[in-house]
Amino acid sequence: MLFWISCIASLAAAAVIAVVLFRHWKEIRLMDPDTIRSEQERQTREHIVTQRFHRRLANSMTPIHRTGRIILDRLTRSYRQVEERLSRLSSLPGSMTQGRASEEASDDRIRERIEEAQAYLRAARWAEAERTFLEVLKLDERQIDAYRGLAVLYLAQKQFPQAKETFLFIERIHGADDGCYAGLAEIAEAEGQTTRAEVMRKRAVEAAPKKAARHAELASFYLAHGSPDFALAEARRAVALEPDVLRSLEICLEAAILVRDRTEAERCLDRLRFLTEDRSKIQAYREKIDAFPR
Repeated sequence: MLFWISCIASLAAAAVIAVVLFRHWKEIRLMDPDTIRSEQERQTREHIVTQRFHRRLANSMTPIHRTGRIILDRLTRSYRQVEERLSRLSSLPGSMTQGRASEEASDDRIRERIEEAQAYLRAARWAEAERTFLEVLKLDERQIDAYRGLAVLYLAQKQFPQAKETFLFIERIHGADDGCYAGLAEIAEAEGQTTRAEVMRKRAVEAAPKKAARHAELASFYLAHGSPDFALAEARRAVALEPDVLRSLEICLEAAILVRDRTEAERCLDRLRFLTEDRSKIQAYREKIDAFPR
């Protein structure tokens, strides 16, 4: 008799779990969104969420070896716990771990650790930067700045597969910004995907039309790929937004020389004189302009 009760209870448990999975598949997918598979021996979001859900299921299956009433009672409670957890998750858009993060570390502490990681990143201390960003994600796996930091870190180290995976992950959970598009453009160029690189550069400009750097990057792309007319147009926008950025002026000047726009070239050269002490560079530009056909 006990054997048949156990069998019935096992089937009931499987049915309960199937109902939960079916009714809440969308939320469960959000709990496990193909997170970063880091080669540095850490897993962040996927590990935490998967382990939690597996614990729920394990707790649900433990009473199977007991008598029928106890089994059904435990399974009912387990079902309600899963229901309650999924309900809480669905009511917290954009932050699955808001409660847990507030318990484990304050927002100030997390911000402090992010700033520390960014300082390591600026100093090219790659290992320390990565470790600190991942420690932040162990505290709160929804910290988008930590993912951005990891993406930039991998890109700086030319670890393009890891960088691409991270940027795409950011786009999936948060939506891409100009930095995300710029990173994907750099990766596409490294992979020889010129058309995709151009698309990403344009999206970066569209996402941040007031950022001179994004126009300059698009201008540099066009200059490197034999489109000086387009390069000049974007470089002019960059210079209009930030007139005293040396690289933007140089791109504008180089494009103007290629299209034989003497007026623009002279204007850029005059401005460039105030921004650089490299007289040989100024002289080389001067000679190129003087070589224009009259």
